[in-house]
Amino acid sequence: MRVGIDYRPALVNGEGIGRYTRELVRGLIGHGFGGNLGLFGYTLKGRKFSRTELGLDATNAELCRLRMPSKWIPGLLRRTGKGVDDLVGGCDTYHHTQPNLLHVRQAAEVVTIFDCIYALDADNPDGPGYLDAEVAARMTANAKAMVERAKIILVPCAFVGAEVVMSLGAHPGRVRTTPLGCDHVLQHLPPGGFPRPKEPFILTVSRVDARKNHVRMLRAFERLVKEGLPHRWVVAGPPGFGGEDFERSLAKSPARSRVERRKHVGEAELVKLYSQADLLLWASLNEGFGLPPLEAMACGTPVVASHVTSMPEVCGDAAFLVEPTDEERIFEAARRILTEDDLREDLVRRGTRRAREFTWRDCARATLIAYQAAAEMGDEEPKMQGFF
Repeated sequence: MRVGIDYRPALVNGEGIGRYTRELVRGLIGHGFGGNLGLFGYTLKGRKFSRTELGLDATNAELCRLRMPSKWIPGLLRRTGKGVDDLVGGCDTYHHTQPNLLHVRQAAEVVTIFDCIYALDADNPDGPGYLDAEVAARMTANAKAMVERAKIILVPCAFVGAEVVMSLGAHPGRVRTTPLGCDHVLQHLPPGGFPRPKEPFILTVSRVDARKNHVRMLRAFERLVKEGLPHRWVVAGPPGFGGEDFERSLAKSPARSRVERRKHVGEAELVKLYSQADLLLWASLNEGFGLPPLEAMACGTPVVASHVTSMPEVCGDAAFLVEPTDEERIFEAARRILTEDDLREDLVRRGTRRAREFTWRDCARATLIAYQAAAEMGDEEPKMQGFF
């Protein structure tokens, strides 16, 4: 079986989809599947990662790459009568790793849907405001088209699987859960770990937008400062939709001198931040998976996370879960972890064990099974036999 994969996010995207695509392919190669991969990399953007960083050196995975604008590719396919499966030299299964569908001529299609958050704001004036309504409607329509075309729909957790069925109309028998990995952080951990920082700090890693709940976390941090705790708060991540509210609140905050914004952080530096932080504060309002808590756990850092959407499923009993709209609960959870050694040590132990359960090798193995199922699946709807 030969598989084509949309590899463009791996080349140019430093965030979640890019991480997923890079590590999935690395995992597939680790299973000895490299010779069966055609990696579609047509994009004008210069790649951010070398072949060595991508894990493609000394492998026979084929990177099919022409430097051309991605927006030209649909027209190119129409004019030539080809599909993207032809551009990777033919394949039995083609995997769309991002919500940017390209024409596939013959291969069975597999898509990954990471969340359905956009559906909450699509044509809904009473939505939570996580995205611009027009953008949300366009993303929802595109996701429904992906679901309609796909033989198999990959989701990172059962929570998203249920949302894909309810919000996008997917047949449950086409949905497969392939949890993400967090073991990529281990390559950046030095023997013996990192030295303690000069000043203790709390860390939040995410795009700064309304959904991530930074304003309430700021209020909780202000309480920690008022209580006399010595910590700084490092907020690592680029600005996003609705992030202006946080920037305005931060500008007026009595604790603003203790808050450090890091808009761009490299992979190795991020692992250092995880490892040196006393706490990962991650009270997001809605997540499709939530990789930073697991990354922090893998680095030996305790986590405060939300008890909504995917996060209880992903974190299990290894994080201190809170109601994300309750600033008092966020504050109290953070305060306890920072001041109660027994609680902190217990969460570190639980987190280390939990992180070991999420590997890219396991993600790749489950994905290979899904590829095979897609290649063998006919046009009839599959039986509902607990694919979640």
